[in-house]
Amino acid sequence: MNAKMSVGLCLIGAVLVLAACGKVQEQSKGAGPKNNAGGVVVSKWKTQNSSTSKAPMGLVLEEANERITATLYELKGTNSFVVGDKLAAGNYQAAQKAIILMAGNLPSNLFSVEEWIANGGPYLKIPFERGATNLAVTTVVKNGPEVTVNLTPFKGD
Repeated sequence: MNAKMSVGLCLIGAVLVLAACGKVQEQSKGAGPKNNAGGVVVSKWKTQNSSTSKAPMGLVLEEANERITATLYELKGTNSFVVGDKLAAGNYQAAQKAIILMAGNLPSNLFSVEEWIANGGPYLKIPFERGATNLAVTTVVKNGPEVTVNLTPFKGD
C-alpha cells in the first residue's frame, strides 16, 4: 500500500508543479473524438506544456454508450501524445456527475471507487458532460489541498 500511496503522491506533486508553473490550459474547441470498432468513441485531452514542463499529462476517454472510462498518463515529450506511465484510472460516476480516477496504478478488483474514497485514498475528480470543450481535473487528498488543472482536446495522431 505504501508504494501505491507514493505513486499517488507523485501524481499530486506533478499536478501541483503544473499548476504552480502556470501551465493551465485555456478553453479550446472540440475534442476531436475518434470512433473505433464496436462503437467506442475515443478522445484525448492534454495539459498545456512547454519545454520547461517535465510532466505533461494526457487523459484518454473512451465512451461506449453510457459507459465512460478514463486513464490519465504521463506523456513523453511535449508536442505529441505518446503515453508513458499510467498515473490514474477510473470511470464516470453518475451520482457525482463526474469521472473519478483513483490515483496510482491499482487493480480494479482491489478497491471499488467508493471504498477508495471512503478510506481516504487520493483521487482525481473531473466534472463531465458530453460535448465538453475543456475538462477541469481536481486532485482530492484527504486533509490536503485541492488543485485544479485544465485539459484541452488534443488534435493530432
